[in-house]
Amino acid sequence: MDFEKLGRSVNRFDYVIVGAGSAGCVLANRLSADPATSVLLVEDGGDNDHPFINMAGGFIKIMGNPEYFRLFPVKPREGMRPGISTYGRGLGGSSAINGTWYLTGMPQDYDSWVDLGLAGWGWDEISRCYSRFEDYREPGAHPGRGRGGELQVTASTYNSPVLDALIEGFGTQGMPWLDDVTQPRAHGVGRSQYTVDRKGKRETSYKAFVKPVAGRRNLTIATHTAVKRVLLEGGKATGILCEADGAERTYAANREVILSAGVYGSPQLLQLSGIGPGAALKELGIAVVKDLPAVGQNLCDHQKFGVSFDLANHPGTNREFFGWRLYRNALQYFLTGTGHLARVGMPITGLVASDGVDPEWPDFQVAAAPFAMRTVNEMAEKPGSPLTPKPGLTFSGYHLRPRSRGSITLQSPDFRDAPMVDPTIWSDPYDVAKAIELFKLFRAIARSEPLTNFIGAERMPGDDVRDDEAIRRELAKMVEGGLHGTGTCSMGTDEATSVTDAKCRVHGVAGLRVVDCSIMPTPVSGNTNSPAMAVAERAAELIRDS
Repeated sequence: MDFEKLGRSVNRFDYVIVGAGSAGCVLANRLSADPATSVLLVEDGGDNDHPFINMAGGFIKIMGNPEYFRLFPVKPREGMRPGISTYGRGLGGSSAINGTWYLTGMPQDYDSWVDLGLAGWGWDEISRCYSRFEDYREPGAHPGRGRGGELQVTASTYNSPVLDALIEGFGTQGMPWLDDVTQPRAHGVGRSQYTVDRKGKRETSYKAFVKPVAGRRNLTIATHTAVKRVLLEGGKATGILCEADGAERTYAANREVILSAGVYGSPQLLQLSGIGPGAALKELGIAVVKDLPAVGQNLCDHQKFGVSFDLANHPGTNREFFGWRLYRNALQYFLTGTGHLARVGMPITGLVASDGVDPEWPDFQVAAAPFAMRTVNEMAEKPGSPLTPKPGLTFSGYHLRPRSRGSITLQSPDFRDAPMVDPTIWSDPYDVAKAIELFKLFRAIARSEPLTNFIGAERMPGDDVRDDEAIRRELAKMVEGGLHGTGTCSMGTDEATSVTDAKCRVHGVAGLRVVDCSIMPTPVSGNTNSPAMAVAERAAELIRDS
């Protein structure tokens, strides 16, 4: 393509990476490590340099702000909780606004990809990638943990009598103590781990991987730059068309364009560029460059819900976020980097192999904390702060291997219009049964003997909801997507059912790859932030070797 004839501002780079999230930042670091290679990292949002992002416990203060969150409409499902899906926007992407929960997934997750014909994606390769970028120095680390990498990971420091009782309560349900909850092929309970550094600051992918090397002369970062589409000529990606400051801008790629825009953003950009289900694109007036029916399909997300109880004989942690205690905790954080605002989320994590197929491959992720949010019903009656001053104890968790599959669909050919998310939660009856089973596990832990002195009434759905059908009806009001989406640009060997090959290359389009969670053909056992980084680490090796 003759870019100069387009009459737009043009810059040329060897690699153009779209999206500065968890995957894109790793790619930018690794590919720009070769001084002979020029790299452009393009991000729709801003620099995310905000104290409530650096402070892990402060993200709730900016929750939903469109400067930091990209909002996606979710197709309503009859009888179920309505909602909207949000992912991170700006440098660091979702790693800048998430709950910082760190899990690596299990060996079987990645080995199963090899069984699908995706050579080079087994646990041997992925565990090596984790070891390269991790910096984990807590006692009890399993032998495969990395030490000295770019990404600092720390464990929960919270202690209380309630926590001790919770650990014992988890143990009554067959979860032994784990010194390192990321131990491969193990189920049990351990201290939650976070992408928070040893000074108490959030470790975004930008902070860990790009900021330290931002001075490289061969690395360019373009923020507030929205990508309209990938430019294609003769079956090859040649660059991207963007909009910045109200003007169009074109960037040329000498070697490759790499989409790391996320599980929703990457399939959206492919479809806007004429790559996707042909009939649907034609209806929107988009010229079809490559008919790939699987683009935007195979969406999988962990189903999530929480159950709260009244907390007795302990003040809990809710009060730490109100009145004078909040000011004290803020002062402690800014002076020492410690305290309640230095961490966010549940202090303990349990992994449970419930399905009986493989006792070393957990399919439930559970957690608990002496903390409670307002119930869905309370928020509906009186909108406002999600926090409640009343002491509570909450169990939260995910079903990690759901069978339901959804989709991402363009609503218009305008890049500004977010695509429609249809997660189809509970479209498979198996997932309904697993949700009920997970709910009963929460109740069993809560009513176990170690927690007798601390547990009060169940807030929602309530102790009077007992039979499975009643539980199902109440859970339908509570369950939601876990923001752990995968699969919408899935790797595979067949163009009819996948989008990318085992080297992340888009089928039938030269010079174009996708590298983020969207290429995962099946979900991983845990949160997706660190797996996105591991996928990018592995993809960078494949790109350099190609």
